[in-house]
Amino acid sequence: MIDATLPGAPAGGAMRHLGAIVSAALTLILLAFAVTIDVPKTAQGFKGDEATYYSLAHSLARDFDFAFERRDLVRVWEEFPGPEGIFLKRGKRIEIRRSRTFPFVRRVKSNDPVRTRLYYSKAFIYPLVAAPFVFVAGTNGFLVLHALLLGLDLFVVYLFLTARGSPPQAAVAYAAAFLLASVVPVYYVSLFLWSAKEAGRDRRDGPPAGVLGGAGSDYLAAALVGVLTYSKPTHAILMVPIGLLILMRRQWGRLAGIVLAWTLLAGGLFLATAAITGEFNYQGGDRKTFYGYTGFPFANERETFDNIGPSQRLEAVLPTNVLATRHSVSVFRHNVWYFVLGRSSGLLPYFFPGLLSAILFLAMPGRRSWQWLTAATIVGAMVMLLVLTPFTYSGGGGPVGNRYFLSFYPLFLLLTPPLAGLGSAAVAFTIGALFTAKILLNPFYSSFRAGEHLKSGAQRWLPLELTLLQDLPMAADPNRSKRLLGGTPPVLAYFPDDNVFNPEGDAFWVKGKSSAEVVLRAPVVDAGGGQFVTKAIGRLHVEVQNGGVPGRVTVSTGRESRTLDMKPEDVAVLDLAVENGVPYYRIEQPTSFLYTVTITTTNGFVPFLTVPDSNDSRFLGARVRLVPEYFDAEVVSWSPRGE
Repeated sequence: MIDATLPGAPAGGAMRHLGAIVSAALTLILLAFAVTIDVPKTAQGFKGDEATYYSLAHSLARDFDFAFERRDLVRVWEEFPGPEGIFLKRGKRIEIRRSRTFPFVRRVKSNDPVRTRLYYSKAFIYPLVAAPFVFVAGTNGFLVLHALLLGLDLFVVYLFLTARGSPPQAAVAYAAAFLLASVVPVYYVSLFLWSAKEAGRDRRDGPPAGVLGGAGSDYLAAALVGVLTYSKPTHAILMVPIGLLILMRRQWGRLAGIVLAWTLLAGGLFLATAAITGEFNYQGGDRKTFYGYTGFPFANERETFDNIGPSQRLEAVLPTNVLATRHSVSVFRHNVWYFVLGRSSGLLPYFFPGLLSAILFLAMPGRRSWQWLTAATIVGAMVMLLVLTPFTYSGGGGPVGNRYFLSFYPLFLLLTPPLAGLGSAAVAFTIGALFTAKILLNPFYSSFRAGEHLKSGAQRWLPLELTLLQDLPMAADPNRSKRLLGGTPPVLAYFPDDNVFNPEGDAFWVKGKSSAEVVLRAPVVDAGGGQFVTKAIGRLHVEVQNGGVPGRVTVSTGRESRTLDMKPEDVAVLDLAVENGVPYYRIEQPTSFLYTVTITTTNGFVPFLTVPDSNDSRFLGARVRLVPEYFDAEVVSWSPRGE
């Protein structure tokens, strides 16, 4: 048993309102932080979704419209150096015309006659909710909104745990751990509305009174899931446990009601998008992404939507042609492992309290049917992400944790059994904080430099998600990705940590007294006539030159490892077997194979301090050259997208 039973505490007084007191205290602390911090100076910038939501929220708060205009572009420079990665699209004009066939009307879509009119190509729910706060508090309004949401989250988790029978002190401790020892979620309320009465059925005093105890909570939950479904259609799976439980109880009227509530909210929001932009899909149509190096529409007379930025239609966003390939089973097998234990997005480092809830659910008696439905939904959500987005299931852009799974994290809470004491909260805090404390204590830095927390600490114990290669933070740094090393043709190298100095030719120095990882990507060779040969690595030749002091160098490929005791400037040559490569496929290229090599040094020297006339102040361990031995893995017919 994890929990130690606590001595009884009085039910009345402050203990009875413990959750409200702690939630209010957290809210006040976060509000003080939100209204006093200098957001632009602290955040240091933004990109992608952040730029889009920032601009749209300010447009709604200050211009009261959804359109992107020159004043929206200029406004960004008041606080930030440009909206890097902003998503924009052209609108369409919709006409409803009579038809001779059922339903006797038809929708005719045509180009917007105002070709300079642009809209934001993202769901508008979050900016719309944030706009009133931005109107009052400027950019700090975003933080004010999240301060209120986090306080509400804590209180909602506390209410659920007490409804399950946990005493107040155990409930508030685990609620705090569930939020603060993870990458904090914001989507708790909808599932709480549904589950609170189910949790209360096991208590002597029964389910809660009022809306939370009746059918109204199901309708509200379905409506909020409808909002989430508009934000990202994969959230529709959250309707599964709600609908199936009602179906099992043959409550046909209530089932129809929740389906109607969900449909009205989700459908209504898509209709609103169509009314604003002329298209139901906010990511569809004529869509582009703009950066400083491409230019921005309305920046000047030369830069327009037509002549800058590559087109990115919906079919380019959804990787529908990677769902079924000869490597799908292998990729799925790797991804299941990565999804749970992955260094940059796994459940263990970023959602550990949820994993603990799942373990307690399986270990303790008293499991209920609605909890089994919840567990099945969690598994379904994981499988859905891994099947639909096998090479970008964490959300793309190098996020901290798995932002696509973030809104499913609250499901783990519903698995939590009644807690007797503080033991579970202590375990959740202790293990979760090993991975998340350095992120949460410096959130702006961690968000802007999403890869830094991966380079040290407990994260280094976990495997790197090779299937997410292009979405890992290192991929955005040209000095650390796609560097040519040895081999004919040269192998591509990626360096996920700071323990390798930038390559010099086809070799590189490993830092002294450190362990460095190198990801190798075998090439794909154009054989002509639309035929491409995918190379795989059979063996790896490794040339090691030790630094200026005696030391030990270890080279490991995962399948074979060798340790060398080396004198100053000794040279050694190794021939190592490698593990089977991890298949990697993106829309813009054929399959390639990925491999990981680890090099560890036990000593190092600084040339500037030991070599006459040297100005090299790096702490060098060993110089390494990697030369792969290839074999042909497969031959495919392929043409670049759009040809």
